[in-house]
Amino acid sequence: MKTSKSFVVVALFALFFAGCAVSKNSDGMSLNPTIYYKPTIHQNKTKCSANALRDLLSPDGQVLVTLCESDYKQCLLQGSCFIEDDGKITSYNYYSTKEKIPRFIEVDLNSCPYGYGVRNSCLDPYFSAAADLKYYNAGDVIFIPRLVGAVMPNGEVHDGYIVIRDSGGGVLGANRFDFFTGFFNHLAKQNTLARLGFGDPKNRFEFRLASKAEAQAARARRNYPRLKQSVFEEGRL
Repeated sequence: MKTSKSFVVVALFALFFAGCAVSKNSDGMSLNPTIYYKPTIHQNKTKCSANALRDLLSPDGQVLVTLCESDYKQCLLQGSCFIEDDGKITSYNYYSTKEKIPRFIEVDLNSCPYGYGVRNSCLDPYFSAAADLKYYNAGDVIFIPRLVGAVMPNGEVHDGYIVIRDSGGGVLGANRFDFFTGFFNHLAKQNTLARLGFGDPKNRFEFRLASKAEAQAARARRNYPRLKQSVFEEGRL
């Protein structure tokens, strides 16, 4: 059968691009994202029956605060929460589980306003994530091209680098990351990462592990393990 030159050229291009697509997808460097945040619970606005109350306990069993069951579950799910009661703000962070009961500690708002991750590092909104520590170490840095140039709620422009500051029970595998977005959940219009699709676990985004020099520079920029700035997002509380 006689084949035209144009057909051969088209076929070769098709094979070339198909090969590129296979190699890009086969390297495993696409991440599976979700979002977590730090909720604010207003005690004077939440009402529940006495049998729907739950105590937030300290490591030694002391009652830190009593919450409605739904609010308690939210604090536990996100790993930390703010409690606002008559204008006073208190920050709590999950610490450990003792006798099958989750324990929390109070967090100094001046040192880690958004709560602690692992190794006593401070969570850094939009620039930190939880990862599976079987594959990563606290302080490792990943680079995500989709984040480059994105404007954060405080006006800061993202450079694409994310520092691993946390872990989580549901964060399993080398390609799974849970991104911390401060006070805003995945439904908030102000949440830049949510608008970019990082709140949908069905999405996949290209990423790579930062080089040693890149990681050192990124940690320095974000003042890891502390925070670049220990201030609240304006107007949130």
